[in-house]
Amino acid sequence: MKYILTIGNFDGVHLGHKALINEVISLSKKRKCSSKVITFNPYPFEFFKLNKKRILNQEDKDNIIKGLGIDIIEYIAFDEKIRSLSDRNFFDNFLKDRTEAIIVGRDFRFGKDRVGDIQSLLKLCSEADIDLIVFNDFEYDQQRVSSSRVRECLSNSLFEETKRLLGRPYKLTGSVKGGKKIGRKILSPTANIQIDNHDFCFSGVFLCKCGLEKEKFFGIANFGTKPTFDDHSQSLEVNLFNFSGNLYDKKLEVEFLCKIRDQIKFNNIEDLKDQIQIDITTAKSLIPNYE
Repeated sequence: MKYILTIGNFDGVHLGHKALINEVISLSKKRKCSSKVITFNPYPFEFFKLNKKRILNQEDKDNIIKGLGIDIIEYIAFDEKIRSLSDRNFFDNFLKDRTEAIIVGRDFRFGKDRVGDIQSLLKLCSEADIDLIVFNDFEYDQQRVSSSRVRECLSNSLFEETKRLLGRPYKLTGSVKGGKKIGRKILSPTANIQIDNHDFCFSGVFLCKCGLEKEKFFGIANFGTKPTFDDHSQSLEVNLFNFSGNLYDKKLEVEFLCKIRDQIKFNNIEDLKDQIQIDITTAKSLIPNYE
């Protein structure tokens, strides 16, 4: 079986990504091929430590892409070895084998120092008897839809605009795992949600809506670091309202609704506890806007 494939970061899986992936699926059906997405984990921008952070965790990205109907998702672990490959060697290693056609955006670059572009990819595809299709930009509100635009919206807590760019509400999903028991110290038990220990493009304290099995609960989410405890690892912790029971090892889906405040480094735990009660009161007062 041959492949119709595309390749890219696909961070966010926004409307532009969806349109491109749907084109891959459509062509694969016409030509009786398998559809394939090649992507990265970690991303190149994470390897190079660029001033850019991710939108989605791998679990959500996988589920969204698979939900579109893609047959195969192949991950490349971007490292020094991958970075050092020439455009031709990258093509030979990852794109050439059993490929009928490749569909990419017009700004696609590949190979060491991003030397490969559409023209060099066209030459390599021609030599290998592979069709190359260059996908036009997808626009919303007369502007190109891009992951950078989604990141900007999230960093400014523009969740309704983010929803329009993604074609769905912005959510993060993960299993609830044991944390550092900080919630017990501040008398505000939280569910610690596993998010792959990646750095995401926004942080703060938020009103959220959580999906647990077939039920929905409003809650308050702390997303980011814990400056009061000098803990600089990224975490997602949620306090569910009107819930009692054991959440460990259960899957929780967190939809971000609005920002309550930035993260703050408090002088002591008592000040933090007082602020959390204020945050909870604020969050609950906002729920009628989202029911």
